Amino acid sequence: MVKQKSYSIIIAAGGTGGHIFPALAIANHFKANGHKVVIAGTGNELERKIFSQSDIAVEYFKARKIERKGLLTFFDPVNYQNIYQTISKPDAELIKFLKGFEPDLVLGMGGYPSLSICNAVDKSKRTVVVIHEQNAKAGLANRYLAWTAACAVIEGLPGSIGGITKFFAGDCQYLGNPVRQEIIDKRQPPREFPDISKKPRIFILGGSQGARSINFAVPKAMHLLSKDTPVEITHDTGEADYEKVKEIYKDLNIKAKVSKFIDDISQVYKWADIVIGRAGAMTISELSALGLPSILIPYPQATDNHQFYNAKFLVDKNAAEMILDKDLEPEKLAQITKSFFLEKDKLKKASMAAYDKTFVEATEKISDYCMGITEKGLLDFPVNNHINWRR
Repeated sequence: MVKQKSYSIIIAAGGTGGHIFPALAIANHFKANGHKVVIAGTGNELERKIFSQSDIAVEYFKARKIERKGLLTFFDPVNYQNIYQTISKPDAELIKFLKGFEPDLVLGMGGYPSLSICNAVDKSKRTVVVIHEQNAKAGLANRYLAWTAACAVIEGLPGSIGGITKFFAGDCQYLGNPVRQEIIDKRQPPREFPDISKKPRIFILGGSQGARSINFAVPKAMHLLSKDTPVEITHDTGEADYEKVKEIYKDLNIKAKVSKFIDDISQVYKWADIVIGRAGAMTISELSALGLPSILIPYPQATDNHQFYNAKFLVDKNAAEMILDKDLEPEKLAQITKSFFLEKDKLKKASMAAYDKTFVEATEKISDYCMGITEKGLLDFPVNNHINWRR
């Protein structure tokens, strides 16, 4: 590991678990290496629940939410006003905090909280801005920050910044998405199939936003599958569909462990033979760190269809199968699921293809990279801004 002196670091993250959990992984690593770390978030219910379980310092600020509406994003009057104010009139409390904390590094983890905080950094101060993009297609906030504020961009999945780099004067590296150590520690070899003495263990991740189609299609698929292949099922439905999904399993006379939210997902990953779910960046990263085969159903309303491209990262390696949401039918899902357990070595080969050390090592490599960029930025000050930065 690269030896570094102590720095003051702000990690801008919040909104959803896809931004929160990677931020925590990085924050814990920074703190363990003697750096002063604060996570800056928005204070929504999910953030407060997750951050309260860690010993990382957290500050909450108002962040103007931007509703993503494709090409219409900038033409929506409310969005236009929020974007204009975020860019031109940063929150006064946020400015006060930045002046008092005097960060050496601000690491933006994507989303509108990251946009507000990274954009508010005083360009005349000795602060380096680095952004991390989780998805295979960069979001609106990170695309803007790459053009205007960032000294460096880290890709969580390869090619996420894409054509933006031609306009970007800073450094861009693919280093993966940080995965929590408690998840990495649960990796184990895949069980051998086909084997009639074993019941396939299927984990359904239906709790993410927009997963209702999965929640309602899977029980019927498991009913079809269990007619000739007995299975064990754990289904994370989320709050909204919990009661209904539980009732469907009961009506179909299928034994399944159904939950609204799984506090320790690492234990379920350890138990599972295969995962069925959406293709969020952190799901892809966790499956990669564990070498878990999967059936992915990308959320069709994801901005720029980024979940489709996330899923392709594993599908192109033969580590996963993909079903488009419009094609999601119980019969098709049952057939594909069955193939993993009846075709010789399909599960094992998919597991080997899925495993990727990039995601096991991502937290340490991102930390070391940020420290290197920060050291260079402080030495090169005052020409360490976005326009003048060179590799």
